[in-house]
Amino acid sequence: MSRKLLEVEGLTTRFSTAGGEVDVIENVTFSIDAGETVGLVGESGSGKSVTALSILGLIKPPGRIASGSIRLDGTELVGMPDRALRSIRGKDISMIFQEPMTSLNPVLTVGEQIAEVVRLHQGLNRRDAWLRAIDMLRQVGIPSPEERVRQYPHQLSGGMRQRVMIAIALACRPKLLIADEPTTALDVTIQAQILELMRQLNREYGMGILLVTHDLGVVAQMCSRVIVLYAGQIVEQGPTEEMFRSPKHPYTEALLKSIPVIGERASRLYSIPGSIPAPGQQPQGCRFHPRCAYAVDLCRRTEPGLFRLPDGTGTAKCWKHADPDEAADADGRKEANGP
Repeated sequence: MSRKLLEVEGLTTRFSTAGGEVDVIENVTFSIDAGETVGLVGESGSGKSVTALSILGLIKPPGRIASGSIRLDGTELVGMPDRALRSIRGKDISMIFQEPMTSLNPVLTVGEQIAEVVRLHQGLNRRDAWLRAIDMLRQVGIPSPEERVRQYPHQLSGGMRQRVMIAIALACRPKLLIADEPTTALDVTIQAQILELMRQLNREYGMGILLVTHDLGVVAQMCSRVIVLYAGQIVEQGPTEEMFRSPKHPYTEALLKSIPVIGERASRLYSIPGSIPAPGQQPQGCRFHPRCAYAVDLCRRTEPGLFRLPDGTGTAKCWKHADPDEAADADGRKEANGP
């Protein structure tokens, strides 16, 4: 039986702005089993990185977790003191950040930065920690690791800096790895190597992975399930194979339609019309309806729930998956109350 490693329930993260408080992610609920890789996808501005930072407890003022629960192996992380959270970050939860140049310390060698993590969380002495740093650089495909370990971030290419960030994140073999666009700036050969390393650790140590990405090709390779986020809300989640074969939400369908297909000729690539609404400026009803080709009056007036799909494999936040009586009832209530 699968063990629930991460359980996120009803998570809402709120930011204070000049115009008042706005919810950047709202009522987000999902779980990851030990040894499972789950993809979190959506356009820029959908709330993916805020979701990841919320799990890590890295939301700082003017942001805050307004409500919800985040449990790692049954331990509640919301409300945990900073000192206790720091002991968990890097050891039980690690994250690969998008921007390695702003995440690495410019005045420490990359070897010192990897060794520091394993000394802090695994109690290794300096020599063993340094050897672990060399080994981790070798595992992520950096050539001549015995030399590179003594270099500073500015002496490495963008792709190498990204691999150093991955080495730091994997050094303590965490229970949960949050990977935010982990293969950005990497060529396809190194990308394949890094993804294989993540798969290997996933298999050998039962490490759960939350893969935050725009790259649906990587999701298809790596993930058993996919969570689709739009304007701070989950609009669909389910098994990867089923979602790629038959997307249930119009937004998921549009994302998949935007992928160029090798061998198919088209006059122009498809792009989703319009843009994602800013937090606090979401339209009434379904948040996707201004960009949706299937929207009807009910979509424009009333926000749908997250409906369980008939086959039981997933959920979709779209009225077309509601019970007909439920949709009619919602429409009738709205008509009675006025627009």
